[in-house]
Formats: sequence, C-alpha cells, structure tokens
Amino acid sequence: MTASAYPSLPHGSPAREFIAAVQTIMVKELRSRFRGRRAFVVLTVYLALLALILYGVYTLLAAERQGIGFGGPATASAIIGQAIFGVLSAFELLLICFIAPGFTAGAISLEREKQTLDLLVSTPMRPGAIVVGKLLAALAFILLMITAAIPLNAIAFMYGGVTIGDLVRQQVVLFSAALGLGTIGLFFSALLKRTQAATVLTYCAMLALTVGSVLIFVFWTAMANRDFNPNVVEVRRAPEQLVWLNPAIAMADVVAGTEGVAGGITSGLNQFRSDVPTDSAQFNGLAASEVVCKGNVCFDSATGQACAPDAPCPPQPGLAPAPVEPPGPGYFWPRFVISLGLLSLLLTLLSMRMVVPAGMRFVFRRRRVTAPLPISGDGDAVVEEPE
Repeated sequence: MTASAYPSLPHGSPAREFIAAVQTIMVKELRSRFRGRRAFVVLTVYLALLALILYGVYTLLAAERQGIGFGGPATASAIIGQAIFGVLSAFELLLICFIAPGFTAGAISLEREKQTLDLLVSTPMRPGAIVVGKLLAALAFILLMITAAIPLNAIAFMYGGVTIGDLVRQQVVLFSAALGLGTIGLFFSALLKRTQAATVLTYCAMLALTVGSVLIFVFWTAMANRDFNPNVVEVRRAPEQLVWLNPAIAMADVVAGTEGVAGGITSGLNQFRSDVPTDSAQFNGLAASEVVCKGNVCFDSATGQACAPDAPCPPQPGLAPAPVEPPGPGYFWPRFVISLGLLSLLLTLLSMRMVVPAGMRFVFRRRRVTAPLPISGDGDAVVEEPE
C-alpha cells in the first residue's frame, strides 16, 4: 500500500471528507476486483446460465403450445412470457443469494489476515468510510450482474403477459436481496477474524432467511393447531412477520403479480398472510354444504341455517352468499424491501463500530479541537495566566 493510493482528503465539512474516503476505498476495491479474470468469468457464467435456462423454458413451452397457436383461446404467447419471467426471476434470485454473500464475507476479515486493517484505520479516513466503501464496491459489481440480465428478462415482453412494472419490481427485489445479504456478510466479516468462519456464518444466515423462516412458520402453525377440532374450520397461524425477510417469498409475490399468472402462487402466498380469512368455508365462497361449529353454535356453511352438530342441514339452494374474492399479490415484496433495508442499515452501523479498535468501539465522545496558542513577536507562545 503506497501513499499515492490514498490522495489527501479535501479539507472542509465532514461529509465531503467521508464521501472522498468512500470513493477512495471503492476505486481501490474495484480496481483490484476487475484486475484479474475472476470478475469477468463470474459475469460470463452467470449470463450463460440464465440464457441456457431461458432457452430451455422456451423450448419446452413452445413444444407444448404448438398446437394451440399464439392467438388461440389459451393465450399461449402470454403463458410463455410469464413462464420465462418467472423462471428467470427465480434463478436470478438463487444465484444472487449465493454470490452476494461471497463478495462481502471476506471484506474486513481478509484485511485482518493480511494485517493491513490497522494501516487503513490509522489513515485520515474514518472506519465508517472504509466499511461503506467496501460494501458499495461489492454492490456495484452485483448491480452490474443484475442490470446485465435485463435484456434476457425483456424477452418476455415479446410474448406478453409481463409489464414494465413487473420488471421494475423484480429489479427492486433483487437489489434489496443483494444489499441485505451483502450487509450480513460484511457484518460477520467485521465481527470475526477468520474469513472461513465469516463465510460459513453468512451462508447459514442466508439459509435461515430463505429456508429456515418457512420451516419455522410451518412448524409454529402445526404446533398451534395440534389440538385442532375438525368441526371448527378456523386455523391459527404463525406471525407473518417471520417471512417478511424471506427473499423467495418476495420474489414469488412479484411473479404472482404478472398478468393472468396461475393462481397457485397467490393461493400459496395467502397461507402466510394474517389478513386472509382462516375460515376455509368463507375463503372458498361457502359453496360446500357442511356443518360448521364455532363454540356451541353450529350452522350450515352454505346457507347459514342452524343445525345439529352431528347431522347435516337440509339443503336450501339459492341462499348461498356470494363468493369471497381472495386477496391478490403485491403484499409481501414492499414489506420485504422495507424490513431488509432497515436490517441492512442496522448491520452497517454495527460493522462500522466493529472496525474501530477494540478500546474505542462504543465510545461516542466527540473529538476535542484545541485552538492554537497565540504567538508573540519574538516567536514564543503566549500563555495567559489565570486571574
């Protein structure tokens, strides 16, 4: 590390010094990242996998819809576009979940292993600027990967069924997932001294957010309904906040918002929502005639007529209420973006404190600036004696 790599920071406001320090770290990290072949190989393999997946989806669906025609009643063209968009969204998210943590899991710990972190901290740059610069440098490359795949996603526009808004929501979810997983990796990198341990814990946290949150939700719901009464259709659910940080749930919510997408995705997402009626008869429009008991009161689900608990009510056609329309998509992805953004901000602030030397991590005292002593005519400092 030479002095020329860190130009003198501009004197002035702390904000200007902070931005200049962040730019210095970003330039250093990006130059070292793009100097070798690794970055170009990763980007090429990433786009090649997405292109191969796109071609496979198109080949399978085009063969199935060949007899229907693109203008047929089944709207085969729109189905192909929606399938391409959904599959590419899922695989992009999968690749981002595995690539993003790897870029930041060793950002600080590698500096410790090379014994260069103390040199960085001893420079005029603040530790917070070092953390933010390394995070933004990693996110810049991930943002390049996300934007490079936009032309592949835009192929879905040729077939219809997908709008510009769907593509924008997809990009927001992908970048939010990259930001959240990147800050998690940066936090463990600042917390631990070894890159291997930081990488393992980062990927464990990623699996906990994606797979673990769903398993906990299912287990919590199963335990809450272990004494379930078959005559009572009301189901107790786990808190939906458990899956707010799940990027897979957010991306499924985006895919479910495409025009005419299959209702299976929306129905599956509604199982996690607390505002969806848990009464299965009410959710299905009370079309089936069965005895429903709530407490000591039993009635027919289709007509509302009071019945005996052990005998079906006589059918009365024409009295069934109108079906209840299930809620649509667009519920989880805004909550995911906001929740993961707040978590990223918290972890970034904690990472800044972890980079500070151990004895000064949680000291928030302001630095005193002593004024220079006045100089007399003969060059000696003038010291005022107290009265």
